[in-house]
Amino acid sequence: MKKILFAALFACTQAFAIIGVGAHYVTNTGTLKGETETITIGEGLTSLDIDLKRKEVSTLQGLGFKLWIDILPFIDVEGTFNIMATRYETSLVVPIPLMGEKEIPLEFKPDAPYNLLFDKASPLYGLVSGDLSVTKPFDVLPVIRPYVGVGISYIASIPVINKKIIKDMEPALVAILTDPENPEIATVIGEEFSKALKKMDYNVGIGGHVIAGARFKLPLIPIAAYANTKYYFGDPDKKFTQGAVFELGGGFAL
Repeated sequence: MKKILFAALFACTQAFAIIGVGAHYVTNTGTLKGETETITIGEGLTSLDIDLKRKEVSTLQGLGFKLWIDILPFIDVEGTFNIMATRYETSLVVPIPLMGEKEIPLEFKPDAPYNLLFDKASPLYGLVSGDLSVTKPFDVLPVIRPYVGVGISYIASIPVINKKIIKDMEPALVAILTDPENPEIATVIGEEFSKALKKMDYNVGIGGHVIAGARFKLPLIPIAAYANTKYYFGDPDKKFTQGAVFELGGGFAL
């Protein structure tokens, strides 16, 4: 008799919770495109053409947090905050007096306490997104709640190293590249690059997304797992091509 009652309770108990909060691992399969851009610095006799080169890199990884509400009739609502990032290689090809061209990696000196671990680091490209999603659930099994939906996103990104940042370094670049007696070209460029990075502002914008996924929860146990895929529309940096975003995590659900 007890087994029959337990089976009935299990079958009739909803798999979804009234409310839940969780954390997840996030992967963005997008691509930061590679390119070479020629930039002219200086004027007149001191003008120089330098090339800014960036290698292509794919896939951003990071962490996120989610809050979801399942008690509303016909729809569910969830809010998500994601942080995703990757490092990429970029360099300047500069003319050296009497020596021809030289390619100098653009690296910066990290602030404390990271400078104790890394003497130099490549630039970081990252996305921060705040998403509000409205989803339509489908009750397929007592422990699984699949859903599809749409939403709005606030997206901020770290600017890709570009012409504007190099122009901020222009006075120092002209001085060092027109001085054949100075052997510390790479050191000076690294110092100026570190200063220019601190002046950068985030790119921000409003976009949207579509979402499909599922939540998994056993009856009577206040723990849930979830997995979903998103695709974003509207990135504030055109040098980055959005890919599918995968979220896999779990949390506490009542």
